[in-house]
Amino acid sequence: MPQLVSRSKNFATPDLYERPADQISWLIASEKRAPLSCRDPILMPLDILRPTQVAVGMRSVACKRAKVARRVGKSKQIARFLDKRPIPSVVGPGGDLYMIDHHHLGLALWQAEVKQVYVHIVRDFSALARPAFWRKMEADGCLYPFDEAGQRVRPSRLPAGLHALKEDPFRDLAWSVREEGGFEKSPIPYAEFQWAAFFREHVSERTLKTNYDKAVAKAVHLSRSREAAALPGFVANRR
Repeated sequence: MPQLVSRSKNFATPDLYERPADQISWLIASEKRAPLSCRDPILMPLDILRPTQVAVGMRSVACKRAKVARRVGKSKQIARFLDKRPIPSVVGPGGDLYMIDHHHLGLALWQAEVKQVYVHIVRDFSALARPAFWRKMEADGCLYPFDEAGQRVRPSRLPAGLHALKEDPFRDLAWSVREEGGFEKSPIPYAEFQWAAFFREHVSERTLKTNYDKAVAKAVHLSRSREAAALPGFVANRR
């Protein structure tokens, strides 16, 4: 049987799977004591996680990669870092594991050649047929089926792994505006993509590529406008 490691064990572990195709199907079939979503995070290979969005902001990824790089090679530090940042995931048809948050961190870890991460399985939809699975994922806010240009795509166009995530410069713009205090972090799923879509309508891509600081300044101003009031994390009553 493949070995899964709980967060209470050492971070340095042997291979987690005897066969990559096993994924976590054996866990679903053999463990009946509690729902998967009730379990503690478990240590799993990073490269089996499947994204639920097409694109990320590469500036944000680079920032996170720098934080990771300071800890890589220091087993206790990287273990603590990962222990505090389990990746919430959903079990899909066939035992595929879909991450529903931390895509930027995941790509940063992949670029830093971190092989294993803690995964928190929050829902088990493995019994659903694939069309029903995708409908449920989107209805529950666990899927963002839009590409790097903001165009809706079929779930079949989602990247197969973190390495295939695309770059969306407007997602970076939203991240930079939040860093500048333009809006607050929101628990609403894919909130910063909503801001990215808003900025895409008001900031030219040419400005974004040729004068990033100017684009950020304009976007910060826009984040305080009435047009942005319905967006998640909008800060009202500014002086």
